[in-house]
Amino acid sequence: MRIISGDARGKIIDAPKGLDTRPVTDKIRQALFNVWQFQIPGSSFLDLFSGSGSMGLEAISRHAKHVVMVEKGKEAAKVIRSNLKACHFEGRDANVMEQDVFDAIRQLKRNKETFDLIYLDPPYTIDEIFHPVMEALGDATLLKPDGEVVIRTRKEKKMNDRYGDLVKYREKTWGISTAHFYRKAEDQAKETPQGNPEDASGENTAEKTSA
Repeated sequence: MRIISGDARGKIIDAPKGLDTRPVTDKIRQALFNVWQFQIPGSSFLDLFSGSGSMGLEAISRHAKHVVMVEKGKEAAKVIRSNLKACHFEGRDANVMEQDVFDAIRQLKRNKETFDLIYLDPPYTIDEIFHPVMEALGDATLLKPDGEVVIRTRKEKKMNDRYGDLVKYREKTWGISTAHFYRKAEDQAKETPQGNPEDASGENTAEKTSA
């Protein structure tokens, strides 16, 4: 794997060994950061189920201001810290939380942290975790105004249109994976008055795009 763009462009990064982590392919990472290209600079980015840290590292490289990467696997967390050093990001505002995602969410809420972008990439092998982790984020207290939550699933996985105060407004499919995009209900209402299912560009907010 490599960093695609920004300060560490082209830098090769390590991935943890074993089946507990599933690295995001360069193609999907590039596609997602193309969507976020104007949101990343100066943003706060939360990477849950971080694995190798490739998403958080890419965000740092593209000038995210504050990045938190959550990974409970001891070896994977060690790899993330090693990748931070390899990319010369030691002086950046980056925090690796080596703990369970649900515990981390509770701790971040207690600390009153908020983020512009929250990305989740739960392991496909633990199917029962997808809905509970979105429900844990459903009060939207970790999300800044106009922020968004994105969860990556296998393309066959059905995710709810709403989790508490989070409302899905878009889906994008690349290969075997689908990214589900959520906003705060109040932010979505600003862009879709009277429940209009189209966004400001006239596109359906639950669009599906295949590579």
